[in-house]
Amino acid sequence: MVDEGERQRAAAVCENCGTAHAVRLGPDGEIRPIGSERATGCTCGNGDLRILSTDATVLEDVDM
Repeated sequence: MVDEGERQRAAAVCENCGTAHAVRLGPDGEIRPIGSERATGCTCGNGDLRILSTDATVLEDVDM
């Protein structure tokens, strides 16, 4: 069980450029890329980060 003050780690994707990022989730839901303590979004500067789910729909638009 994760303590309420502890940040969890997750994977996220940029809604603008599609790059993947390792992120930390704050107890308030804040998403911050790991290794970039001040950034709250993608390094492209023009996109919000969306947490990847374990749902198979994440891969719907991937060419295989």
